[in-house]
Amino acid sequence: MTKNGSNARKARIRNSAARSGKTYRQAARDIDDRAEIKAALRAMAHSPEALAEERECYLSEMLTADLPDTVKVCLYALTDRLGTGTYTDPRGVRCTKSELAAEVGLDVEATCLSLYLAQAHGWVTEFHDDEARLTIPGEDIDMYQGFLDRQKRVVTAPEVYGPLQEKVTAQAAAELAEREAWKRTLRGL
Repeated sequence: MTKNGSNARKARIRNSAARSGKTYRQAARDIDDRAEIKAALRAMAHSPEALAEERECYLSEMLTADLPDTVKVCLYALTDRLGTGTYTDPRGVRCTKSELAAEVGLDVEATCLSLYLAQAHGWVTEFHDDEARLTIPGEDIDMYQGFLDRQKRVVTAPEVYGPLQEKVTAQAAAELAEREAWKRTLRGL
């Protein structure tokens, strides 16, 4: 470890000891134990079998989607980097846009635009610090719907929610009626 890295570690240990009221050695041991636990979790989540399964699931959905070829090529290349993100998420990927452009043979600008399009379609989260998460559009809908269904008290202000909900219902009915009228006029042509 470099001198600066060593000093940074010592400062982290001192801060942890001061915050927790532990001795320097106890704080150092706690930090090391947390690092070991993180490494073990990461190793479990990033086993070759788990990453291969994640890649296969992602590719089976992505390759059948209606996306431009440049987007599919970029996403395909990113699946080779599954598990390289900072966190224990197996769908995390770390890659600079210029590295990805060189890997897929596209111009850097075309690569960026392909990634933006993939993000707009929900196939990748926003790139920041050269890191992103590959996602399947709609994969979390059931989970969040379940959370909402289990919520005990959803409406806290019925006097506010009621009129807004009625407006939404009326607007939706008007939109549906307008679409039906438009379809009838098209059939008449």
